[in-house]
Amino acid sequence: MKNCCRYILLVLFLFTGADLFASVYNGGLYFKSHSAPSVDRTSLTLNDDKPFDVSNEFTISFQMWVRNNEPDFGSILHLYTNTNQLVRFSFVAGGRRHYPALVFNEGMVTVDSPIEREKWIPVSLRMDMNNNSIAVNYNGKDTTIMVPLSGSTYVRALFGHAPEYLADVAPVNIKDVKVSQDGEQTCEWKLWKHNNNICFDEMKGAIARAESPYWLIDDHIEWKQIYKGNISGRLDVAFNALDASFYLVKPEMVEVLDENGDIVDEIKVQGGYPAMEFTDHLMYDTLSNRLLSYSLSQKCVSFFSFDTKRWSLAERHIEEPNYYNHARTFNSADSSFYFFGGYGFYRYQNDLFRMDLTTGELEKIDYEPLLNPRYSSAITVVGDELYILGGRGNKYGKQELVSHFYTELCAIDLKKKKSRVVWRRQQTDAYMLMASSMYFEPSDSSFYAVALKDGGVLWKVSMKDTVWTEVSKPIHNDVVHQDCDFSFYSSPSHQKLFLVMDKILTDRTHDVSIYSINTPLMSESDIMQVEEEVVADSFAWYWIVVGILALLGLGYVIYFWLSRNKAVKSLSENVSTVMGDMPEGSKKQENRGTELEGENILVAKPIENYFDRSRSAISLLGTFNVRDKEGNDITSNFTPRLKSLLVLLILYTEKNEKGILTRKMTEMLWSDKDEIAARNNRNVTLRKLRVLLEEVGDVEVISDGGFLKIRWNENVFCDYCTALHCMDLLQKNGAQKDEVLLNQILELLLYGPLLSNTIVDWLDEFKDAYSSLSIDLLRNLLDIEYRKSDREMVLRITDIMFLHDPLNEEALAAKCSVLFLEGKKGIAKSVYDRFCKEYRESLGEDYKIPLSKLCE
Repeated sequence: MKNCCRYILLVLFLFTGADLFASVYNGGLYFKSHSAPSVDRTSLTLNDDKPFDVSNEFTISFQMWVRNNEPDFGSILHLYTNTNQLVRFSFVAGGRRHYPALVFNEGMVTVDSPIEREKWIPVSLRMDMNNNSIAVNYNGKDTTIMVPLSGSTYVRALFGHAPEYLADVAPVNIKDVKVSQDGEQTCEWKLWKHNNNICFDEMKGAIARAESPYWLIDDHIEWKQIYKGNISGRLDVAFNALDASFYLVKPEMVEVLDENGDIVDEIKVQGGYPAMEFTDHLMYDTLSNRLLSYSLSQKCVSFFSFDTKRWSLAERHIEEPNYYNHARTFNSADSSFYFFGGYGFYRYQNDLFRMDLTTGELEKIDYEPLLNPRYSSAITVVGDELYILGGRGNKYGKQELVSHFYTELCAIDLKKKKSRVVWRRQQTDAYMLMASSMYFEPSDSSFYAVALKDGGVLWKVSMKDTVWTEVSKPIHNDVVHQDCDFSFYSSPSHQKLFLVMDKILTDRTHDVSIYSINTPLMSESDIMQVEEEVVADSFAWYWIVVGILALLGLGYVIYFWLSRNKAVKSLSENVSTVMGDMPEGSKKQENRGTELEGENILVAKPIENYFDRSRSAISLLGTFNVRDKEGNDITSNFTPRLKSLLVLLILYTEKNEKGILTRKMTEMLWSDKDEIAARNNRNVTLRKLRVLLEEVGDVEVISDGGFLKIRWNENVFCDYCTALHCMDLLQKNGAQKDEVLLNQILELLLYGPLLSNTIVDWLDEFKDAYSSLSIDLLRNLLDIEYRKSDREMVLRITDIMFLHDPLNEEALAAKCSVLFLEGKKGIAKSVYDRFCKEYRESLGEDYKIPLSKLCE
C-alpha cells in the first residue's frame, strides 16, 4: 500500500507538472556582491543621475530580496543632496548578527529588525526637509534619524556599488522602485523588462542605468551556469526532479547539489557496487528515493540506499558499456524507464529496453520494423507511443561506415510494438546530437529538447510538422572532449529546466557543467523594454510648439473627416446606383456564394491560383517564410541577423538595381561593433546566407562595386518582388486589358502586408510604401469593378483592402452595400459592428456614419 501511494503521488506530480510553462516570471535586478571583483559589482543610478527636485519631502520605496549565498553585509542605497549630505541604507555588523541601518557621516542608527532572507521585503526611506529627518521602514519596522536636510532642494539616488564608497555591496535583488516628490509619485521602475543596461520608468520614461547588471528575467531566455567542476576518476550524475537536486556519484562519495549548484551534503559510500562504473548509466528513482545504476547489456540494476549508504550489488562490474549515449525517459503510465539506441564497441544500436520500477527488472523489447541504429537521440512517451528525435548513425550500425544525422521524428507504439516515421526533414546539415530526454507540451503539441548545436541550445519541435525553432540563447560550451554525457531534465515544481554536460577529456577527467533556465520561456522581444516618448514639462517653449501642432492637427482632422465623410457618402450613393441598375439575372447568379452565419466572408466559386509558395520560395508578404527545393520549411534556420540580412538585400535590390551599399548594410546590422569586428561578422553571416540560399534554389548574393544585391534566377519565387513587378505592369497596361494579370495581383495582395510581424525601424519606409501602393491600386480596381457591376469581384477586393487597411471606409461602404443588395443583412451588420469596434479601439472614438446610411 505504501509503494502504491508513492506511485500515485509521482504520477500526480508528473501530470500536474506536464505544463512546463506556468505564468510566473522572475523579475528584479541581481546585485553582484562579494563573489564579484569590486569593479564588477552592480550599481543602479536612478533618473540617469539627474537630481530629483524637492521642496518638502522625498520618498523612495522598493522591494528587496536578500540572498543566502553570500554574507549579509554591505551598502544597498545611497542618497545625495545638493547640501552635500549623504545617507546610506546598508547592512552593518553588530555583535552576533548583522542589522539593517541608516548611515550618516560618522553616525549610524540600526533598525531593530532581523535581516530576512529569501523573501521579498518592502523597504522605504522618507526624507523630510522641513523636520530634518529621514524615516526608514524595513519590513513594517520604522526607524528615524535626524539629519540636517534644511535647504536641500534636490536628491540623487544610487543603488549598490558607489565609486567613492569602498565598503561591500550587499547580496540583494531589487525590484519595484518608486519615487515620490513632495507627496506625489513621479517614477516607477519595475526592473523587469529592460533595454540592455537601461530600464525605463513606467510613468514618464526616466532612465535607470545599471552597471554590471544581472537582470533576473534574463534567466527565462538564456541558460545560467550553476555548477562548474573538473573531477578525476569515475563519475556519474543523477537528478531528482521533486526537489531539483543533483547527485555527483563517485566510487567513494556521493555529493548532493541543490538547484543553485551549491553542495548541501556529502555521503560516504559504505559498500556495494553500482551496476555500471562508466558515465551515462545513473538515475534517481523518485518512487523509492534511491539512486539507480543500470547496465543494459548485462540487464543488471543496482540501487543505492541513503539509509544504509550502500549499493545493492555485492559484486563489482567493470565491463565497458555497449550503449553509450543512449536515450532515456520515464513513463508514468506503467512506472517504467525506457532506453533506446546508443553506441559501443564500434557499433550503433537500435535496441529498446524497459525497466519496471515496481520489480526492478530490465527487459529488451522487440519491435518492428527496426529503426536505423543511432546514438544521442532524445525520447519521451506521449500516450501509448515512445517518440524518438534526432541522433546520429547509419543504416548498418557500423561505426567504420559514414554516419549522418537523423533529421526525423519517429515513434514506437509500446502496446502494438510497431514503429513509424512521424516526419522526416530533408536537411542533411542539421546538427541533431540531442540530450537524452525531451519533454512534451500538450498545449501546443510540441516537444522541448536540447541539441549540442552551438554548445547547447533548447529547441521547440513540432509533433505534427518538420519545424523546430530555437527558444533559448546558445550556451557555447565548446570544451573539446572525447566522450560526453548530455542530459536534459525538468523540475515543474521549481519551474526550471536543467542541463548537465559531463565532458570526458583526453586525460579521462570530467569537465562537468550544470545549467538552468527558468520557465515560462521567453524571447528577447518579450523582455525588451521600448522607450516611450516623454513630454518634458520643464521647457515652456516646448508646450508652445505642442500647442501649435495640436491646433494644426485638429484642423487637419476636421478637414480629413469632412472630406472622408463626403467621399464615403458619394461612394455609397454610387454603389447603390450601380448595383441597383444591375440586371436581375446578375443578382441571382448560381454558385455565387454561401452565407456563413456570423462571418464577414463569402465562400465563392473557386479562384485559380497562379503562384506556388510551397517550394523554392522566399515569402515576405504576411509573415516571413522560406521553403527549400524539397518543400521543407527552413525558416527556423534563419537567425534574426540572417533574416535581417536577407530582407535588406531583397528590399534594396527592388528599390535600386545596384542593391545596397555594403558600408550602409554593415552600419545598419552591426552598429554595435567596431569596424574589424563588424566586417568579420558580416562576412561570416554572408557565407551562412549563401549556404541557406543554395537550399532554396538558383538565387545568389552578388557583390559588385561596393554594393550587395540579390540575383533571382529561374524557379525561385519571391512574392514581394513578383507583386511589385505585376503592379508595375498593371499600371502600364491598364486593368481592363489583362484579366489574368489582375487576378495574379489580387492573389499576391491576399498574402497580406509586407512582413506584418516584423518590427524594425529601417523596415518602416518599405512597409509604408508597399501599403500605400497596394491601397491605391485596390481603390482604383474597386472603382472599375463598380462600373462593371461585378459584385463578386467587389467583395473580393474589399476583403483584400481590409487586410491591408482594417479601417478603410471605402471598403466598408462597398462591402455593406453589396451584402445588403444580396439580402445578407446579418452579415453586413456583423461586418459593420467589427469595423466599429476596431475603429473605436484604434482611434479612441466611435465611428459616426450609421449602417443605414452606408447601405442607402
